[in-house]
Amino acid sequence: MKFQIGDDIDKALCVALQHEFMRCRDAFDDFAESATQLITLGQDRQRAYRTYNAYARFIHHLYEFLIGAIARDRCDTAPVHFEDAEREIMREAQRALTNRRDAIINGTAPAWENALSAYPEKVPPEFAREFRRHRNITVGHVKPERRNLSLTAFYTDYHHFLYVIFSASHFSWGSREGAFPDLKEVTDFSVMVVKTRGLAGEPRTRP
Repeated sequence: MKFQIGDDIDKALCVALQHEFMRCRDAFDDFAESATQLITLGQDRQRAYRTYNAYARFIHHLYEFLIGAIARDRCDTAPVHFEDAEREIMREAQRALTNRRDAIINGTAPAWENALSAYPEKVPPEFAREFRRHRNITVGHVKPERRNLSLTAFYTDYHHFLYVIFSASHFSWGSREGAFPDLKEVTDFSVMVVKTRGLAGEPRTRP
């Protein structure tokens, strides 16, 4: 469906985008906490499981956020073909990477920023394809490939590219000071008792 920036469809899409980016941030925070435990307490299956799941959710929500952003740029809610998605994600990754490098070069990067050598000049050509593939297999779909797909290798090779996209997006879609945002039905959700329906999850009495 076509729309214009500022109309009702666009406003609704912006709510969805904000919600998706907040989910992405929550997943990243969960991953950082779980990864810290994995490092400090040592490797075991349960900690690895939790860390894997948190990182897979981070990948999923960042990918879905980017797909939503592509739809907004196009002013069209029609499904984005995977080839178009990969092309646009590559463009966004390269833009974020170049901006990061330029900030380091011209001295406007924060004091905690990595050295320029931490960031290559170009995003690897397979990045967007691997991003989509790992999103699909680790969390999007239940596939036998999950058993042998190394999320460890993906993290090693591509995490810094995901992070520069995530960090750049935070300036526009991250949380702001003040009241928690109104996400309409998302933040209106409740499992409180409604009239005489009883407690949520309470089994109904059989006749």
